[in-house]
Amino acid sequence: MNKEEILSKISDMHKFIMVNPFPYEETSQIKVDFERDFVLLEDESLNADFNDYCTAIVGTTSYILKGDVGKIPNRQIDLLKKGFFERFPQYNFIESSLKKYPDFQKEYNNHEKLRKLIRDFLNR
Repeated sequence: MNKEEILSKISDMHKFIMVNPFPYEETSQIKVDFERDFVLLEDESLNADFNDYCTAIVGTTSYILKGDVGKIPNRQIDLLKKGFFERFPQYNFIESSLKKYPDFQKEYNNHEKLRKLIRDFLNR
């Protein structure tokens, strides 16, 4: 894929992601289903952490779509080097059960796909 094709895919993914709601119901269910694991976590906030992960990706996309790639903060680019479970390893216990939470899994997969497209775009 050339850079223009990647940009087109980034634009399409961004539009798709922006119309999907945050999977609050399923994050609540995850917390119930994995209550014993969450009790062991200090200062846990799955919603805030997942939102932070998603926001870094969508925010970077905004820079790219506006043609302001040079203005993307280095810290933001660094955040894109890791997927959600790499950035927030305290939640690794839910990764193998994502198929039980289709809305959460869909959001996660879409953001991962977009994150990888962005990295590919920035590395060209």
